[in-house]
Amino acid sequence: MYSIIRFGLLYGLALVIAFFASHLALGTKLDTFTIGETFGYSLMIISALAMVMIMGIKDYKQKRAPAPLGFMAALAVSLGISLIAAHVFALYSWLYVKFINPTFTTTYLQYSEQKIISSGLEPIVVEQQLAQLTYYADLMSNNFTQSMLVFTTMFIIGLLFSLISALALRTPRK
Repeated sequence: MYSIIRFGLLYGLALVIAFFASHLALGTKLDTFTIGETFGYSLMIISALAMVMIMGIKDYKQKRAPAPLGFMAALAVSLGISLIAAHVFALYSWLYVKFINPTFTTTYLQYSEQKIISSGLEPIVVEQQLAQLTYYADLMSNNFTQSMLVFTTMFIIGLLFSLISALALRTPRK
């Protein structure tokens, strides 16, 4: 249990530090959102790989040696790590849009609108996508909803890596 909490908090903290550092380095201008998105999702994947798949399960496995670690136990460990990290990062997301960068949602919606308009798609498609953006803008104006979206995204990434890590790092029974 200690390994799950420890690596869940480390995973969440790694995300928070990296995302805050990217906020400081890239700023909040519209032209940095593409780099920020690429950096953000890459970071989520790399930290999930490191914390969940490699470090967390291996640490848990070493502490239970010589008992084998089956698929379900490895899945439970990695999901526990991912759930803790998702909670930490969702809390950071809420704090970020509430206190650190209260204009984030508005700026991000402007960035999304620019991206749709300059996409070169047919005018009818652009119009449909702008209408969808307007619909989602109402949802995203709520900080709690936005934080739950971040939680869900993190959990889905964690779930995928949990399945892979449980398969890769389980100890076959003899």
